[in-house]
Amino acid sequence: MKPNLLKLYATIFMAFISFLSVAQPVDPPADDDPPASPINTKLVWLAIFGITFAFYYFKNQKKTSLQDK
Repeated sequence: MKPNLLKLYATIFMAFISFLSVAQPVDPPADDDPPASPINTKLVWLAIFGITFAFYYFKNQKKTSLQDK
């Protein structure tokens, strides 16, 4: 009976130690959140460069596939 009880105690001890080692302290109330940064200010330029790069990539891919044949 003692070895089973020892295993039980060891298991509970290890579970509580792992729980306590990962626990986070309670933070005090923080200041207000900073304003969100705008992500759509240069979206038009990003789309233009993306479309241009796609045309450039596919144009070069066609040339290389024709040269391979």
